[in-house]
Amino acid sequence: MSRVLLAAALAYAAACAAGSRGATVPGGPGPHAAPPAPVPDHPATSPPAPRPPAALRYGPNAARYLVHRQLHITQMIGGQTQTQDLGARAFLAVALTGPADSVGYPASFRVDSIVADSGTPPPIVDNMVRIRSLVFLGRVASRGEFVNATPSDSALAQAALQLLGNLHDFLPRLPTDGLKPGAAWIDTVETVQKPAGAEVTRRSIVHASATAGWEDHGGARSLRVVSDQTYLVMGSGKNLGQPFELSGTGTGTGTVFIAADGRYLGGESRDSTALTVHLPVQGMEVPVIQVARTTVAVLP
Repeated sequence: MSRVLLAAALAYAAACAAGSRGATVPGGPGPHAAPPAPVPDHPATSPPAPRPPAALRYGPNAARYLVHRQLHITQMIGGQTQTQDLGARAFLAVALTGPADSVGYPASFRVDSIVADSGTPPPIVDNMVRIRSLVFLGRVASRGEFVNATPSDSALAQAALQLLGNLHDFLPRLPTDGLKPGAAWIDTVETVQKPAGAEVTRRSIVHASATAGWEDHGGARSLRVVSDQTYLVMGSGKNLGQPFELSGTGTGTGTVFIAADGRYLGGESRDSTALTVHLPVQGMEVPVIQVARTTVAVLP
């Protein structure tokens, strides 16, 4: 029973300048001291820092990321509470190339490997160990969606769904007219994941805003974007030959950083979902609470 519920819960889860000081010579100049250098009428100044673009957009670039995702799942069966903690680190390489076509920039997402956290059940660990150099090819649209994705190995892609989803929203969504300091916007987003034997839909309303000023993040001038969302989850499928249905609601918060040159610099998010899993054969409805924490860091 717990394996059925675990698969159902994971299906849904399938983002000061230093002043200068002049030196002095004790006692002043001697009788044969060289005259002081003349002071120019217009002292030399440092060239101005390059101005960031009026609006940030994604463009050609390449970066490597470490994605750490942790899940805490609580479910109630027959009056007893069962809990499970899962986690993994994925090493991901993302490349956008030009020029863009009518859909977006040609893009590749390569999952070099996934390493499970200690305590993750062996069947899930076995799935993750299999993932090596899995590549998704597609397009990154102007707002950041990864679309028309085709995996190099469909079986490995199914194993990666539990941790990374379909990578559709790995890059944070930007406003339609580009990201500007102080921008605020609302998105309605629908994503569909199809882990083995199931289809799960998530419909979200996301409120996002960018800081009014630029800041340094990892040595790059960037904008911080914070967001909160509410969402609905629904889906159905089969696990071990037994049908299931699930539905629920959730909330989430996130903070990400976008560099002035359009690179995604990582961030962190937290989601909390309350699900009801319906098992028609057993005539049971099981409440499930899932909390997901994700951090994304740029690797050197």
